[in-house]
Amino acid sequence: MHWQRLDRENTLKVIDSVKSAGDMGLFTPATSEVKKSPLSFYEDFNLYKLTNFASLPSFTFEYLGKGQFFHYLDGTEVPIYTVNDQGALTLNDRSVVDYLEFFFAHVHIDDEEMLLIKNPHDMPLLDSLGDDSIAVVVRNHNPARVEYDGGHDKYTVEADLYADGLLIRATIAVTSNGRVSILNRRMIVNAVAHSAGSGIMA
Repeated sequence: MHWQRLDRENTLKVIDSVKSAGDMGLFTPATSEVKKSPLSFYEDFNLYKLTNFASLPSFTFEYLGKGQFFHYLDGTEVPIYTVNDQGALTLNDRSVVDYLEFFFAHVHIDDEEMLLIKNPHDMPLLDSLGDDSIAVVVRNHNPARVEYDGGHDKYTVEADLYADGLLIRATIAVTSNGRVSILNRRMIVNAVAHSAGSGIMA
């Protein structure tokens, strides 16, 4: 992500828009920070991160926003699909992987938290593994593979996902309007092993 911190004037505009969207005035310019980042698969919508530093611990909400219209990312696919249905989504062989990385970072699938792993060195908990286990994870990782079906106007992506301490290889279908479904998955590595002797699987 390429985060840009907003100045006070634009911070006020975003906070006012969020308040009008029904988020109960949780943010004020004096105690909050607003950042935004462009997304390769949206032409007009940006990802906004609003952090309230007045509370301990601080908390952050994320939104998809355009002008005065903001959609709170609540852990479901609804706000993402709502934005997609406005015609904002543009997918190609590269941006579809970015879209899936974003999607899994913000949507719980069947109550599971999943992350798409583009780079195994960025994988959660990697720093808790021993050197031999890290080598197993890196050796078993494969870059995402993308196929486009022009007849059905959809993408099929094979990619590594991190879920519940496991590194899995999944086949994922993505329609042209961004609907996501996991077609199948298989475990590659038990990524929560803490040392070479802890029974890591490959």
